[in-house]
Amino acid sequence: MRFLLFFFCIIGLFAQETSMFPQDSDAYTQPMQNQNSPQGFLPATPAPIEKESSLNTPLVQEKDLKNPFEKSPPQEDLIPLENSDSNQAPNSIQENYQGTLTPKNVYLSLVSPLQNVLYVKQIIPIEVKLLIFGEYSKITTNFIAKDSSVSVLNPEENWILNQDSSLRNTFYFRIEQVNFTIPKIEAIIQTSEGVLRESAESIVGKAVPLERKGSYSQVVANDLRIVDTKITSYDSQSNLAVFQLQSTMGNLFDFHLETYAQQGIESKRGDYKESEIFYYAVVPKSLDKISFDYFNVQSAKYVELHIDNFSQDDRVSTQSDIRPKNTLQIYKILATIFLIIVFLGLYLYYRKKLFLVLGAIVLAVLIYLLSIKTSATLKTDVEIRIQPTFNSTIILTTQNPMEVKILSDKYGYYKILLEDDRIGWVRKDGIQN
Repeated sequence: MRFLLFFFCIIGLFAQETSMFPQDSDAYTQPMQNQNSPQGFLPATPAPIEKESSLNTPLVQEKDLKNPFEKSPPQEDLIPLENSDSNQAPNSIQENYQGTLTPKNVYLSLVSPLQNVLYVKQIIPIEVKLLIFGEYSKITTNFIAKDSSVSVLNPEENWILNQDSSLRNTFYFRIEQVNFTIPKIEAIIQTSEGVLRESAESIVGKAVPLERKGSYSQVVANDLRIVDTKITSYDSQSNLAVFQLQSTMGNLFDFHLETYAQQGIESKRGDYKESEIFYYAVVPKSLDKISFDYFNVQSAKYVELHIDNFSQDDRVSTQSDIRPKNTLQIYKILATIFLIIVFLGLYLYYRKKLFLVLGAIVLAVLIYLLSIKTSATLKTDVEIRIQPTFNSTIILTTQNPMEVKILSDKYGYYKILLEDDRIGWVRKDGIQN
């Protein structure tokens, strides 16, 4: 019995020793697998110590701190970005910032706003300011129009430098239609770094049409005035009226009176800022006054102008030398004859050839003065015009040969005085030999 008891004790001690020191390492890894640890992770310490020190294990491993751009394992709630290579990400971000932060070197703005009420045919100024940072050599202005509702009157206007180094310009536009669009203004600047462009957007508006009938002259202006007039007899029933008109900021070149069948602009000069025309019209003698009106944009009213309709002495015309000066020709001839007599007397008294030579020169002048035509006969079907130009207004066409006085000649034309005191111009080939 004692022997059996001793044998069982030996066996029990052996079994206890085997359970405390297992030979297989899987016994230590088994507890970790039961704690949902990653597959293939092998702790460096036995299981009891691993359980005790797991509370002090840092949440972020050392390799994550050393390389923050290293690709992390994908998670179910995140969508991975395409081309998320760590070497390309900084470059793409830098390119985006460069495109966003590019400095702007040109600024263009409209300074003067449009008026609340505008009219068809009105001329409006628009002031523009241009600011350029850096050196430049040339500025070109373009006008990008969607339609023909507005006309640009000074597209080539030069830019003016201000004291604050900015530039300004004033462009003038004429409204042609009720629904109009001011063109888009674009400034093109040549610099050492290349071409810079900046633009101001177009402006859409609506103008009031002026459809007044009768004596309306079709002129919309800040001011219109009659400088001088000339009224002569055209025929037994009509007078020829010539007006010298001036306007400020107006479409004076559109001046037209529907009342008279024979009318038009004889000559014109100036521009949209200050303009002048010579206008003619054949009006009935039965009219006491010749009247017309224009629209003044400053007062927003029609303003009437008028003159008395009666013939008068020549005091104004489209020519500067319209007043007859027939007596001057006679004085010249008398003066040359007197000098010839003086030089002849001096020669006879002193017997010097010098006085004879001077007398001969004065005699040649007398012959020239006598050769100048002072009267002539016009051929049949000769056109008598207001000015010495081929496209000037015709005031009369001869039906038969006509006797006239010649006042002067210019540009291949004779200035003539008719029997009824009217003055005109005819071509030199319209005179009979």
